[in-house]
Amino acid sequence: MLIKSIKYVKKQLKELFYKLFSKEKYAEPVLHAAQAKTYIETVSNKADSLHRDINQIYEEDIQKEYLNFMNKLAPKFRRGKVRLGIDFHEIGYYGKKNKPHIIGTAYGNKSYKNAFKYITVSLLTGKKEERVHLYALPWHIGQDLVSTVELLLSAVIHWFDKIEIVQFDRGFYNAELVYWLENNKIPYLIHAKKGGKLISRLVKETKSFYKGVYESKFCRNKSSYMMKTNLFICKNIKNKNWIFVSSLWFTKKEQPVMWYKNRWQIETNYSVNNQNRIMSKSTNYLVRYFYFMCDILLQSIFHWSIDQWLISDTQKLFLGEK
Repeated sequence: MLIKSIKYVKKQLKELFYKLFSKEKYAEPVLHAAQAKTYIETVSNKADSLHRDINQIYEEDIQKEYLNFMNKLAPKFRRGKVRLGIDFHEIGYYGKKNKPHIIGTAYGNKSYKNAFKYITVSLLTGKKEERVHLYALPWHIGQDLVSTVELLLSAVIHWFDKIEIVQFDRGFYNAELVYWLENNKIPYLIHAKKGGKLISRLVKETKSFYKGVYESKFCRNKSSYMMKTNLFICKNIKNKNWIFVSSLWFTKKEQPVMWYKNRWQIETNYSVNNQNRIMSKSTNYLVRYFYFMCDILLQSIFHWSIDQWLISDTQKLFLGEK
């Protein structure tokens, strides 16, 4: 099954590269770098020519061919209700910060001060240390959060029968984003920050659990809008206090925290992903984005091919086929 999956991955990668560059020769070194967990420049003498070819295409070309491929792969995806997670993912950068796509790290304990940053949407499988990347967009200084989330969700939402919930970390709490999610009837759970006079007062006054409707005013294009959501303040759970906004209604303080636990695993998986990604020494954001997209594509193809053949082999076993 593993050999069959690797052959399938290689075939699909060659097809994708031929569409992008009219060449298949880059598939082998990219796959080799992914398997060896090393730099593309280390495993191949084709890195320079590949980088030149990447610079001849556009970000939109990468996204178009990626989505075309994933649309064909989508029938293999699980049916029924699914949970999605949206988060930022960064890859450390040690050079000078002089480009809009190189951003300061969000973590204080990293060896690097700057990073290439991507906003990703993933399938939360509910299994320990497992999630499946679906799509990613590069992030740059001044980028609009709401329109970017809209692009991510519009790209993947039709791959599944029903979205049970979309989960976000604290960095995504934004009145305009909540307003957009509500208007588009997308179920959501967002870990909110302690901020604003009303929320700060409620946190201070709440002894164990607060639930209620929360409204907040924001401005967009010189017009004012009112965001309305459900607010939950959950105190003393695992020695922490939690604040959530959600389209769902919870009656016990443990409920939103348990839902959110599905999302906690994202941080662990980012660490795992950093150890198994295609590495490059290039400082060009398009080259780095190309490798990041190749990385999540390889993970997706491998995951769904393994899953599909496992189901197929199980069916044969029950049917008594060899």
